[in-house]
Amino acid sequence: MEVNTIETLAALLTATGPFGVVAILSWAYWRLSERKDRELRNLYDRLIRLAETQTAAVVKLEAALVSIKDIVARCPQNGSRPPERRTP
Repeated sequence: MEVNTIETLAALLTATGPFGVVAILSWAYWRLSERKDRELRNLYDRLIRLAETQTAAVVKLEAALVSIKDIVARCPQNGSRPPERRTP
């Protein structure tokens, strides 16, 4: 801080007394809270993007597993013929 700023702050605190200290501490707390809230909001947005990506991957994996299950169900087992598909 510059000397003028410190002198101005000292003059303000002298004029306002303990209320000035409370005001300055409240302002500092508000600034820190604002920064924390912004960082939490960014973290939440990032978490949402990760969850959406993970959900999409799980859906694709489930579709692949269902396809594999269908293929295995149609494969002949022990040399027997695969079951024939009936069309309605």
